[in-house]
Amino acid sequence: MTRGEYRAARETLNWTHEHVAEVLGVGRSTVYRYASGTIGVPEPAARLLRLLVLLRLTLPLRKFEDILKHLK
Repeated sequence: MTRGEYRAARETLNWTHEHVAEVLGVGRSTVYRYASGTIGVPEPAARLLRLLVLLRLTLPLRKFEDILKHLK
């Protein structure tokens, strides 16, 4: 996942970097490095973000939020 793809995913989800960090189980500094392009998003995390974007774009918001509850 490129820096631009990460940004687009975060914007589509309407999440802060802090929220992404919480869902992915990484530190805030890590997601800031994703955003700056200092490090790439590891493939498992990238797949999860892509899946969440797909769900957000295809499911009603309430159902999407119900799914998110299980990721915490």
